[in-house]
Amino acid sequence: MAVAMFSQLVGPSRIASSADTEVAPQASPRTAASAPRTPQPHQRVERGSWLIGIAASGFAGFLLWKFQIDVEPESLALFSGLMGFLLAVDIVYGRWRSAPVLSNLAAAVAVFFWSAAAAATISLVGLRYKFPLIDDSLAEADRLIGIDLPSIIPWFANHPWLTELLAAAYCSSFVQITALFVLLAATRRFDKLWQLVFVFALTIVASTMFSVFWPAKGAFVYFDHPLAILKALPEHAGNYHLAKFEYFRNAAAPELSLSNLQGVVTLPSFHTCLALMTFFATIGTRWLFGITLIWNLLVLVSTIPIGGHYVIDLTCGALLWLAAMKVEAMLGRSSMAMRAMPMPAAVSA
Repeated sequence: MAVAMFSQLVGPSRIASSADTEVAPQASPRTAASAPRTPQPHQRVERGSWLIGIAASGFAGFLLWKFQIDVEPESLALFSGLMGFLLAVDIVYGRWRSAPVLSNLAAAVAVFFWSAAAAATISLVGLRYKFPLIDDSLAEADRLIGIDLPSIIPWFANHPWLTELLAAAYCSSFVQITALFVLLAATRRFDKLWQLVFVFALTIVASTMFSVFWPAKGAFVYFDHPLAILKALPEHAGNYHLAKFEYFRNAAAPELSLSNLQGVVTLPSFHTCLALMTFFATIGTRWLFGITLIWNLLVLVSTIPIGGHYVIDLTCGALLWLAAMKVEAMLGRSSMAMRAMPMPAAVSA
């Protein structure tokens, strides 16, 4: 039932790109109802994005039920109101008033918030399983490839101007994504928009689900850097997630607030996924691509001294992004194949 509902919601009636600018002749309601619709290039990618959010919500709901975790009512009402508004805009301007920029943007933002909220819930409530931490294995993996984090972090601490810049880059990832949603929708690059939405939804949900079964506290906790080094870095660098981690893993009866969600994922690095999907989405925009490429290289570097990751986390994050891009490409090719198929002629009354 849910899949059918969202298939109608994000169906092929929405205009796909700036190339689709010809105005079709008006048909009678009877003809319009019986005529076959042409599949749009991003149709399956868009539907796949919604399905990821639905599946993640199902697992998040199961975790809340299993561990009897209450959701703060005020935040739930606020989140429900936001989702209701975005879905209403998508329906009205996607199916009734034909404003593709507005409808695609509203739908993309809805999937963004939905998948992010479900993923964060999975990440936090999944800590109640209390599976063994894998920090020993992650630190050993870094050592095997010749990475010595205890000697690298002090170098960053001795360059405060650099760490402040890296902190700004690290905190900018979600802002960059939302800004790209607006840009891609406004320029009618809807295929690129839904590629970005799909990859975001798939990687954030996959990374948080992985963290449920293979949790880690992070490199800063594992190596226990001296207090002087921690004070030389930006506030909460490397350990900003610890309060949430301890609260949901060990508190007697934690409460989940949808207005104060925070991921606690170490492996794989989701910030690596964010950096890669951000500059990839700007390919073909010339000046913007150069800026996002340089800035997101800083994001990648920042995952070590600001995010508190092991280097192996970045490698796994990059592999996760590549896998998500592969899945999106398969769905995109499937949509294009459907579009190329000859459509049966409508039967006249």
